Amino acid sequence: MPIPAMPGIARRLSRALDALSVALAFLAGSAVFILAFLIVTDIVARRVFRFSLQGTDELGGYVLAMVGSLGLAYVLLVRGFTRIDVMFRVLPPMVRAALHVLAYVTLAGLAAFFAWKAASEWHETWLFDAHANTPLQTPLWIPQGLWAIGMLVFALSALIQALRALLMLFTTPAQVEAEYGLLQIEDELKDYRRSSPTGTPPGAV
Repeated sequence: MPIPAMPGIARRLSRALDALSVALAFLAGSAVFILAFLIVTDIVARRVFRFSLQGTDELGGYVLAMVGSLGLAYVLLVRGFTRIDVMFRVLPPMVRAALHVLAYVTLAGLAAFFAWKAASEWHETWLFDAHANTPLQTPLWIPQGLWAIGMLVFALSALIQALRALLMLFTTPAQVEAEYGLLQIEDELKDYRRSSPTGTPPGAV
């Protein structure tokens, strides 16, 4: 997402956070893939060799927490959050723009609260050196640290986008709809064509 009308340092920080959000989403997806492989291996081992891997259920809980936080910044980047648009399209353009900005400001505040609670939880766990009451005896600061990193990146990304949306509302309000509005089917098709190697959907003439 381009960042016009922003200081150079803010633009560079936003681009770095965008790249980091993609990397964290890839990490979350890789963790799900590895977990699926471990579960299949555990099932086969139990059936064939009467042997069970230890801790797959515990690792599944950690992966679920990672996916729930590491992917949030990427969802924000691609405007993937669910937006309720009942009667929204009949509102005047300036009202729609103000509501778009309000949505991002509210999201930034919520993300900041989540990040603060995640960091507090991680600090307490690290301070007391808490371990899981399981056969793996996992130091809980490791999965909680990954969870907190996802929340912090999400909060920073949401804050930058909220500040940019506010700035755009007062300088170029006509752009708010395109940059922060509801994602249209046409926008999704453009993204799909942009990511396609040939630039056209499969089967298109």
